[in-house]
Amino acid sequence: MKKILIMIAMVAVTSLTYAQGQRGQRPEPPTTAEIIKTATKELGLSEEQATEWTTIHEKYADEMKDRSTAKDAREKMDAELQATLTENQLETYIESKKNVKVAGQQGNQEID
Repeated sequence: MKKILIMIAMVAVTSLTYAQGQRGQRPEPPTTAEIIKTATKELGLSEEQATEWTTIHEKYADEMKDRSTAKDAREKMDAELQATLTENQLETYIESKKNVKVAGQQGNQEID
């Protein structure tokens, strides 16, 4: 009987620990290739535009890793990316960024 109670307690503690350990982990950021693939699909980028986007992303990759320069680098990169888009693509891109921002803000709200 004692062994059964100990086993039940161990299973309970293990499952509670596992459930709590998953909280707060951020997913890995997408790779440049994944970003370009998604942008090509959503914005209809041409091969030339996709190549330009890859070059721009690689240009700012190191700056994006450093938190102190990431915001400025992200703004510069975004401006360069937008310059490669047609008017329709730009509208879609801006709308997509708004949707991502709204979704991120909703995800940060506390649950009552």
